[in-house]
Amino acid sequence: MKRRQTGIAIVAAGVLGAAGWFFYHGQAKRPAAAAAPQAADDTSALVRTQAVGKQSLPEILTVFGDVAPGKIVTVGFPRAGLVSRMQVVAGQRVHRGSPLATLVSDPAAQAAYAQAVSAEQFARAELKRNQDLFALQLATQSQLDAARKSLRDATSALNAQKKLGGDLGNATVYAPSDGVVSALTVAQGDRIQPGAPILQLGRLDTLRIQLGIEPEESRLVHAGMPVTLTTVQNREQSVAAAIDAIQDVVDPKTQLVNATVVLPAGSARFLIPGMHVQGAIQVAQHQAWAVPRQAVLTDNDGGYLFQVAQGKAHRVNVRKVAESGKLVGVDGTLDPALPVVVLGNYELQEGMKVREAKR
Repeated sequence: MKRRQTGIAIVAAGVLGAAGWFFYHGQAKRPAAAAAPQAADDTSALVRTQAVGKQSLPEILTVFGDVAPGKIVTVGFPRAGLVSRMQVVAGQRVHRGSPLATLVSDPAAQAAYAQAVSAEQFARAELKRNQDLFALQLATQSQLDAARKSLRDATSALNAQKKLGGDLGNATVYAPSDGVVSALTVAQGDRIQPGAPILQLGRLDTLRIQLGIEPEESRLVHAGMPVTLTTVQNREQSVAAAIDAIQDVVDPKTQLVNATVVLPAGSARFLIPGMHVQGAIQVAQHQAWAVPRQAVLTDNDGGYLFQVAQGKAHRVNVRKVAESGKLVGVDGTLDPALPVVVLGNYELQEGMKVREAKR
């Protein structure tokens, strides 16, 4: 009997011990499970903010173009002839008076000149003979006047042949001004007609910059608008200028509308004909919220940024209206009393807690 009671007591003690173990461990796990939501609520993002305010910012249109000489001069030869030697090549810089090409006069012109010389000599001798006869009263006044007219006509014909180069075996064409040879229109050995162009010379006292603008944006650009020009290779060098003129047609080669800027060569010595440049045209001025460029993000709903209120991030939808250097001008319902997140905004969501990074 005693053994039976002892066995029952042992079983009861085991059951009570097992129940106590499960109760203890179940209670220990409950606080951890309850603490999980609290840990989630404490999630925060490290950000950097700055104050926001309105500024007057320019709206900039970025375009590209090329540098060319300011004025193109066509150099020709007044006489027919054969190009015996070209003394320059395209792109070569020349000074006023530099030889450009040597021409041999046309054989026909030389023959015509020889005939004109012979005719002038004959007319001069005929006049002398008529003067002698008139002195002996063997020629009339009318004959003397006719001889004088013949001499005048022969002299005029001779002068004309001189202008055509018949008296010259070779002739050289010289540069009328300082410049750069932009194009050659003839080659060595070509025969040319009187007045035919030999080459084109770009004068370097002024530079002409031709900028290409997208047709849909060309309506924003007008003559007189300020533009800043920089080279594509070096953005450190720049020159301020203004739009001189804008065309009303689309260039068939580039499918762009051309705007022209004319500069004195001395104002931009780093610009060379043939160089590619970038132009920043100021097309408007806007009064807008000025924020750093990295503060504005975009998604399917458009542009937005975050402002911080009571330690939490709040999304504000914005629209870009201007850009100037590292600043972006935006339009939106910003609160000027709240700072804008400028770093760490990629991780933010609406209502997320934030903590300010030390500067």
